[in-house]
Amino acid sequence: MIKSRAIVLHRYAYSDSSWIVKALTEECGIVSFIVKGGKRKESPFKGALDPLALCEIVYRENPNTELQFLKEASVINWHAHLREDLLSLAKAQVMAEIVLRYAPAGVPLEGEFPLLENALAALDEPAGDNSEVKLPADNAPESKPPEAGVAADIKLPMNRKSGVFARWLLDICDLWGYTLDLHTCSRCGLAIEGAPADFHPETGAFVCKSCLGVETPRAKKETLDGFFALRTGNTAIANPEFTENALLAYLRNHIGFLREIHSLKFLNETRKLFPSG
Repeated sequence: MIKSRAIVLHRYAYSDSSWIVKALTEECGIVSFIVKGGKRKESPFKGALDPLALCEIVYRENPNTELQFLKEASVINWHAHLREDLLSLAKAQVMAEIVLRYAPAGVPLEGEFPLLENALAALDEPAGDNSEVKLPADNAPESKPPEAGVAADIKLPMNRKSGVFARWLLDICDLWGYTLDLHTCSRCGLAIEGAPADFHPETGAFVCKSCLGVETPRAKKETLDGFFALRTGNTAIANPEFTENALLAYLRNHIGFLREIHSLKFLNETRKLFPSG
């Protein structure tokens, strides 16, 4: 028997009473389960296998079949606040689909699990709690000293959850070997002071103001400000969709979205309802 925590990535009907569930497990990576009777009102799995739920599961691994039979499942965190926030829900669905489609198959995913778990927990914070949070830049154990001309604490009145998706994208790029160097100009090799002057999603290159000179930047100011917020460890980003789209474009250029990420369409529609989120 294998006992593990798991995050439900996707679920679809197998029959009138059963589900097929794909989950990111802490011990074994992505595992597919057949859940017979899971749709029934009296099912012991009720709630535990809802998409995006964090649960504890018990199953017996059968190496001869792709679908494993689930013995037990109990809810650890259903992420109720996340489900009440349409924009957070849309971003969480994109994260889950990217992991499901593009994470390495058939191997333990020790890095992907905590990244997704922490991102979902951050998006699950109650609505209305917009106090500013300071995180170490680039996941360092301690915050780096403030850069020249930059205040040690940047107070941002926007939603504290606004940078969670962009931070997750940046971290997943790093985990999958597509690390972005937010600190260094790709042309002169010197440290970038303040926000970068440009960003090229095809290569992941950042350009400083001196090297850009009189050239017109390809990236929008909102995108570059978002990267600066990520570099300084802030969880709040103004107009985060610009930076999120830049990171998605960078990831697409490296791994190739050969299959459509269906949840991106829902996210783009939801963004229209929350233009500052």
